[in-house]
Amino acid sequence: MSEIEKKTEVDASCAHGQDEISAVVEGRLPTIDRKRASDVMKSIGECVYEWDIAKDEISWSEDAENLLCLPDTSRISSNRALSQLMLPSTQSSREEVVHSAACEDRGQGAPYRFQYALCGEKIGTGSNIWLEDSGCCFAGENGQAEHAHGVLRIVSERRSLEERLDRMSRYDPLTGLLNRTHLNTVLEDVCQSAIRSGESAAFMIIGIDHFDLINSAYGYEAGDAVVVEVAKRLKENLRKVDYIGRFSGARLGIILEECDERSVLVAGHRILNLIKSELVETDRGPIAITAGIGAVILPQHANTPRAAFNSAHQALLEARRERQNSISIYAPDPQRDEQQRQSVLMAQNIVSALKQGRIHMAYQPVVDSKTHEIEFFEALIRLESEDGSVLEAGNFVSVAESLGLIRLVDHYALDLAIETLRKYPTAKLSLNVSNETAGDPEWLSKLAIAALGQPDIPPRLIVEITESHAAESLAEASRFVRSLHDLGFKVALDDFGAGFTSFRNLKDLPFDIIKVDGMFAVDMDDNPQNRGFISALVGLAKLFDAKTVVEWVE
Repeated sequence: MSEIEKKTEVDASCAHGQDEISAVVEGRLPTIDRKRASDVMKSIGECVYEWDIAKDEISWSEDAENLLCLPDTSRISSNRALSQLMLPSTQSSREEVVHSAACEDRGQGAPYRFQYALCGEKIGTGSNIWLEDSGCCFAGENGQAEHAHGVLRIVSERRSLEERLDRMSRYDPLTGLLNRTHLNTVLEDVCQSAIRSGESAAFMIIGIDHFDLINSAYGYEAGDAVVVEVAKRLKENLRKVDYIGRFSGARLGIILEECDERSVLVAGHRILNLIKSELVETDRGPIAITAGIGAVILPQHANTPRAAFNSAHQALLEARRERQNSISIYAPDPQRDEQQRQSVLMAQNIVSALKQGRIHMAYQPVVDSKTHEIEFFEALIRLESEDGSVLEAGNFVSVAESLGLIRLVDHYALDLAIETLRKYPTAKLSLNVSNETAGDPEWLSKLAIAALGQPDIPPRLIVEITESHAAESLAEASRFVRSLHDLGFKVALDDFGAGFTSFRNLKDLPFDIIKVDGMFAVDMDDNPQNRGFISALVGLAKLFDAKTVVEWVE
């Protein structure tokens, strides 16, 4: 194609485009007519209106009545008539919204937007219709709103979704009670109100007793059914001015307004009787339940949600120490508070020691009573404080256990023990593991990796578990001991005779070593009962082909 031909083709194309532009200007292209526009708006759930504000007359687009489920538009021909159909809780004045917008009109109109609902009972639909009203209002010469036009859009589905999301953010999905976050918000308001008014209020935590056992014996679905039933009983029997929420798994929180200590005790005993009054029927059978209650008076003993939670939780622990199905009200105790403060400081010390490598091992020899040769060393954990002082395990392990830090300590101790065995090929060690970590698959996996990577380690490491662990769950302890034996490690039963003595444990668990609690050795020369116990145990251990270690002999 020649350059002249190409230019001719381009010119023709441009001319065709110019014709289209001219056609649009002259109005010769098809446009959407009013009926088609009405159909489009109806299909997307919208209709338009013109509002003469001075006369309070509203004109609607076609099919507005069908869209809004009305027999005709006469029921919404004025703002006053429309307002009468609104759901009372959403009946904010349209006039107020529009007049506020009109103040911003600078000659081109001012936009407005808000939501309201038509009451399902008033319009005969049975369910409310949520509308989003978007429009533009125009002010007259006096600056007042003169007329407006706008679009109504049905947003019922969106509103329903928003309400569901809002409910999920505020309510517990299992019980329908306030969730912990929203309970905290309400508690903050009640604390502040109590401070301003000088009136007492109360916060209590109700804890279902032995909930872990319920879950393990009946299953988690039965456990959920118990929580739901307890929540239902409490909600039905509280005053309208009180609040109830789910604090955590099996613990519910209740806020009692205008309530002193005497009233709390009365309410608490009524709640406890209500909980235990009837069995809870579940798919797995009926379950008898009891509970404990910890309460705190606001704002005398707690004036913030955090303080209220902590104090009520402390009181709940006190109630459970006393007996089942009891209530305890928090009271200041300087000695207890100081112990808690020291525990917090110790926890901080433990965490920083783990991060900074200030956890070390001390090695105590275990000597053969006949040859006086060292059989192995017991690896004992030590914590070096920042001031250089060294703490024995008894000074910090209990704090680590109570605050959930013991797993970190046990993992660190295992790393140190494995490092020692790798560094000293002839060393033989024993290492304690806490009850919590004994069921930790990650700890056992770390031990297995060490055994596979260096096969000489298992014969040189003895893992010690406490007698309390064996007593708590014989089946779990048996699985743990078998797993260790399969990897080639020996297992010792620590602190035998310290309070959980059961010869069944010796019969059912194949321990390689039994360690007798040191309290039997302290005055062995002067106490024939202690000598008799140790002698009997040594003889019994021989029947099970186990060795015996007596602590504190030195």
